Amino acid sequence: MTKVWQNTRNFGCINNSLLECLVDTERLTAVMDSLMNQTVLGELLAPMARALAQVRGTDAVSRVLSMADFIGLGVLRHLQGMRTLREQVQSLLHCEPGTAQRVPLARSTWSDALSSRRRRTVLEAAMPPLLTEARAALPDRLAQFPALQGRPVYAMDGTYQSESAHYGRCTPRQGGTDNPKGHALLSFYDVRLGCPTDVHVDTRSRHEITLLRDYDQSAQAMTRDKGALWLVDRAFIDATFWDDRKKSLGVTMITRMKSSLCVESTEPLKIEDVPANDGVLNDLRITLLSSRQHWRLITFRSRRGHLVEFLTNEFDLAPGVIAFLYSRRWEEEKCFDTWKNDFSLAKAWGASVAAIENQVRLAVVTSLLVALLVHYRMGQHGIVDEKALRKQDRRQTSATDGTDRPDWTAPVFRYTSKVSRQVLRFFKHCFHKPASQALYEAQLRPLLLAYL
Repeated sequence: MTKVWQNTRNFGCINNSLLECLVDTERLTAVMDSLMNQTVLGELLAPMARALAQVRGTDAVSRVLSMADFIGLGVLRHLQGMRTLREQVQSLLHCEPGTAQRVPLARSTWSDALSSRRRRTVLEAAMPPLLTEARAALPDRLAQFPALQGRPVYAMDGTYQSESAHYGRCTPRQGGTDNPKGHALLSFYDVRLGCPTDVHVDTRSRHEITLLRDYDQSAQAMTRDKGALWLVDRAFIDATFWDDRKKSLGVTMITRMKSSLCVESTEPLKIEDVPANDGVLNDLRITLLSSRQHWRLITFRSRRGHLVEFLTNEFDLAPGVIAFLYSRRWEEEKCFDTWKNDFSLAKAWGASVAAIENQVRLAVVTSLLVALLVHYRMGQHGIVDEKALRKQDRRQTSATDGTDRPDWTAPVFRYTSKVSRQVLRFFKHCFHKPASQALYEAQLRPLLLAYL
């Protein structure tokens, strides 16, 4: 697999003179070969190499730092959780003793590459083929829910990122437009896939629904996927927006009820006496003052006695299924936890919007690549994160350290909310080792079976 990545790296120099290519890439060649050639990192990046091979223009990005090497170094920086560029540049210096007399990659070269809008375009174009491979390879987490009829199920939520040291923030109180909370990252998560898939970045101080409407303008926006079911926070309640999505694309959403919404009328709906509806207290068809369509208000009592009201315009699913699906938004929250505490996403790498977008999209790529390699090397042999699943089972039956997850879902949804830190540490410390099934069996498999 790593040979594919090697060919992709070399392809970046085809259109330049041989002399220029050798002169400008000499510092990187030895280091990148040691990092990528038949190593864990090289195998990890192989799906991205296949995706890049389907994108035009990757060879014209740069004659010094190829697009393949740019992505490889960005993924490695996330895996190692490196907060500063200086730290990564120094780590590269120590990778190949023969080049220790000079830094293999100038910080300015990497910074310029990170801020490149052309690289942003290439990275965006590589995402669809990468997602196609992921959806074909990874298991469908909602396959045991036939009522969904194969519909896409997505979650979205926003988080904030601290600015880089060189970013001169100027908030509305200071006469500017920057968000006082930091850069807004509106991320999108495929619940069937169990991975993040897209992101929208805005440095301005704006409401979440405004960011969503901006994102929706793109022809490639996930909000334009027909028949999709969205799991969203209350901040994204906009009846006009969701009414239009349902009418034009058959898109529906599930969220929590908001106290400020005005309900004009209610009509009880029949609650079927099935295990999936355990905990459902009320199911009402309602009309909202802000909407011309019918909505649905579901009152649910969790296993631990918490009362929750769900608002949805989805009428084809059982109310208990709607309550469970909304709880899968937790997976996206755990994704944010991984990005900020294990990857290098808590603070921006650059000051420009392009740099921030490239950084976040590289985090999405890293998440997908880790999931793919763990599946190819372990999942296909029936090895999953057994230790986390055993912990889930204990909580499901515990009277003290319990969970709100309904009992009926335990046998039909056997998946963890995130990649464990033990697995991420394997990639952090073993990325440079020769890739082999023996290595994965000896050093990765035990990390899936038990906690150290």
